[in-house]
Amino acid sequence: PLTPSPSPDIQGVIFDLDGVLTETAEYHYRGWQQLADEEGIPFNRQANEAMRGLSRRDSLLHLLGGRSRTEEQLQEMMERKNRYYLEFIKDVSAADLLPGSIELLDELRAAGIKVGIGSASKNA
Repeated sequence: PLTPSPSPDIQGVIFDLDGVLTETAEYHYRGWQQLADEEGIPFNRQANEAMRGLSRRDSLLHLLGGRSRTEEQLQEMMERKNRYYLEFIKDVSAADLLPGSIELLDELRAAGIKVGIGSASKNA
């Protein structure tokens, strides 16, 4: 366990949400699935895996598989997918945290260390 210190060297910790505290890939998948369903585009987990690591735009172009869309339509679709993702991620709770996350967060707080959460992903 961490012990509180009157002048800790570490004053705060910022965690990346994706894959560090919780696995958000499922929420991205659900967002893409909803968009694909609305657009009448076949989509499954295998197709989703092929998009891992791609930007939102490249993921959308992969999803479209050569189907033509205007730039305006592409922007709208990317924004729509992100709205779906943000709605789905609202359901994340302590039960969704990766093993050891709660204990570590509790220890940091008990030691007086401030905790923040961020994401480097433009898809978040």
